[in-house]
Amino acid sequence: MGRAAASRAARTVLVALAMAASLPAAAAAQPTLAPANTVIDGPSPDIVGLSGMSVARDGMGGLVYVKNVLGTPHVFVSRLLGGTFQTPQQVDGGLAGASSQPVIGAGPGGLLLVGFVNGGQLFVASAPSSVAPLGAPQALFAGASNPALAVSIFGKGYLAFTAAGAGGHDVRAAYYNKGQWALESAPLDGVPGDDAGTGTGRPEVAAAGDGVGIVVWGESGHIDSRRVWGTAPSIVFEQADVPSVAGWSELASDDPAVSVGGDSSYADVAFHELLTNGSTQQSRVLMNRLHGSQYDGVTGPDGLTTPGPEGAVQPQVTMTEYGHGFVTSARDQSNQVFANVLGDNGLSQTVVRVDSLSNASAPYAVPATAGLYSTLIAWQHDPGIAGTPEIRARYAPDGDDLGPELVLSSPSLGPADAGSGLAAGGDVAGDAVVAWMQGGAGAGRIVTAQLYQPPGAPAALSRFRYATSAHPVLSWSPASGLWGVRYLVSVDGVQVAQTGLTAIRTPVALHDGPHRWQVTATNPSGVSNPAAAATVWVDTVRPRVSFSLSGPRRAGAYLHIYVSYTDSPRPEPPADASGVAEVIVKWGDRSSYRIKHGKFHAYKRPGHYLLIVIVRDRAGNTTTLVRRITIAPRSASKK
Repeated sequence: MGRAAASRAARTVLVALAMAASLPAAAAAQPTLAPANTVIDGPSPDIVGLSGMSVARDGMGGLVYVKNVLGTPHVFVSRLLGGTFQTPQQVDGGLAGASSQPVIGAGPGGLLLVGFVNGGQLFVASAPSSVAPLGAPQALFAGASNPALAVSIFGKGYLAFTAAGAGGHDVRAAYYNKGQWALESAPLDGVPGDDAGTGTGRPEVAAAGDGVGIVVWGESGHIDSRRVWGTAPSIVFEQADVPSVAGWSELASDDPAVSVGGDSSYADVAFHELLTNGSTQQSRVLMNRLHGSQYDGVTGPDGLTTPGPEGAVQPQVTMTEYGHGFVTSARDQSNQVFANVLGDNGLSQTVVRVDSLSNASAPYAVPATAGLYSTLIAWQHDPGIAGTPEIRARYAPDGDDLGPELVLSSPSLGPADAGSGLAAGGDVAGDAVVAWMQGGAGAGRIVTAQLYQPPGAPAALSRFRYATSAHPVLSWSPASGLWGVRYLVSVDGVQVAQTGLTAIRTPVALHDGPHRWQVTATNPSGVSNPAAAATVWVDTVRPRVSFSLSGPRRAGAYLHIYVSYTDSPRPEPPADASGVAEVIVKWGDRSSYRIKHGKFHAYKRPGHYLLIVIVRDRAGNTTTLVRRITIAPRSASKK
C-alpha cells in the first residue's frame, strides 16, 4: 500500500492537523539548528536523569525527569508550549516518599499525561489543554511498576504497566479518553500463571491514529503482544519472537519496542534476542511486523548475520502516520549505530549505518518522527580519550534518506550522558527537538536542542491600500510554523517593528504619500522568509471644498450647482495626495447625484431644504458642506 492509499484514519488525521496548523501536506526540508542549547534544569547534583519526552503533532508537549528534593527523588515536568520549554514544575507534590519511573505522553491542544510510581502505587496527572495546569496526581493502581505511556494524535492514551499478580507479575493497561482514565478488566498476559513484564521484559505501548493501542511485553523469555480497543483487549495474543534464527536456537528475548502509524493493522515490534548454537552466543536485534492478527515473520534490522563477528543491542523503533520510519540498534562491540529503513506501513527495507565515527561506548540511539513524513535519529558519540561524549543527530526530510550529521550538544556544558536519558520528537511542520542529560559529576543538566524548519511566507492582507492615519495598521496572514515565528516589519527599507502578532500600528509617523512595506517571518534559528512587498498610501488631509449656486430658487426652475475642490496636502507635493474619488450632492428632497463639478436640479415643491455636498478622497477622508436653502412657489419671485 502506497502513501496515497494509506488508511482513511491516517488521512483524516493528517488533513485535520494540516488545516489546524495552516500547513501544506508536504515533506520537510533539512532543518536549521538553533544557535544555542536550552538548559531546562541544572547544573545540579540533585538531577537523577531524564526519563522521557513527548511532542504532539501540533508542537506542544513536554519532558519529564527525576530530581532529588531534600534527598528524596521526585518527578518534574517542563511543558513545551509555543516552541518554548516552560519552567519545570514538580508533579508529585504532596506525596510522601520517593517517586520513580515517570513517563509522559502529549496529545493535541496541549494535552499532557504523566504517569509515575510512588510507594509502589501507580499515579497519573494530566493537563487537558495548553491553558490548563497539570492537575494533582491521582492513584490509579496499587502494586504497580514499569509504566509505559502513548497518546494518539487524536488524544486517546494508553498506559501499560506491570502489576503483582499470578505467577509473580501481570501486564495490565489503562485507557484515557476525554479526561477520564479507565482500567482494563483483566491482565493481558498470554498465560495467567507466567511472570510477565519484569526486568528487561517491561511493557511498551503504542497508540495508532485510529485509536487502537498495541501493548508488547516480555513473558517467560518471549515477546508477546496484544491489541486493545479502549478497555477491551483482543481475544488472541501474538508472540513476536521465533524459536531459532539461521539454525541457532533462541535462549531468550527481551527489551521490546513497538511503534504504529495511523492504521493499527500494521505495527512493528523490535526486540533483543539472544541466540546460541550450543557453545557460542550472539545477540541480535530482530523485528516482526504485526499484520492484522498475525506476524509476518522476523527480519534482521541490525544488518547482521548469524553467525557473525558481533551482535546487536538497544532496539528502538518509530513510525510516521504512513508507517515510514526506522528500527535502530547498536553493535555490542563497536557501538556503531545502524538503522533499518521502514517503507509503507512499516515494511522492512534497507539497513544503513547511521554514525560515521568510531564510538567508545554505547550510543543509546533513539529514532523519532517530525513532520508528515520526516524522521530523525539521535545518539551519543563518545570519542574516548580523544574527546568528550556529545549528542549527534541525522534528519531525513523524506523519512528515508538521512542527511548530514549534526552535533547538537555544546562542549561547554560538559560531557553528554545519554545513559541517563536521551529522547527526541517533532511536530507536524517538521520541527524537531532532542533532549538529554549532560554535565560531569555533581553538575547534571537537562538540555535540549531544537531544529527548525524554514517558516512559511506571510502575505500582506492587501497588496495596496490607503490609510487616513499617519500611523497606519499593517496586517498580514500568519506564516506556517508552530514554534515561535517572529515577524520583522520594515517601511521604506527601514525596520520599524518586531512582533509575534500578525498586525502592527506603525510606531513612527509616516508622511502623506505612498510607502513600500514588507514583513519577514523569522524562526528562532534565524531562518527567514519574506513576504512580497506591499504599499500603503497615507493621506491624512481632507479635501478642500467650496460650491456655488446659480439660477432661480423656485419650484420647477433649474438650479445649478458648481463644486470646486482640491486634495493637495500642502505644503507637501500634490502627488502625495490620494486624489478625490467622488463628489456627492444630496439636494434634500431625496434626490442624490454623483457629479464631477456641476449639476442642474429642479425642485418639484417649494419649501426649506438642506443641501449637502460630500467630497471624499481615495483614502476615505471626507469633507461635508451643508447649506439651508428655500425654494419658493412657482409664482413667487426669486429669493
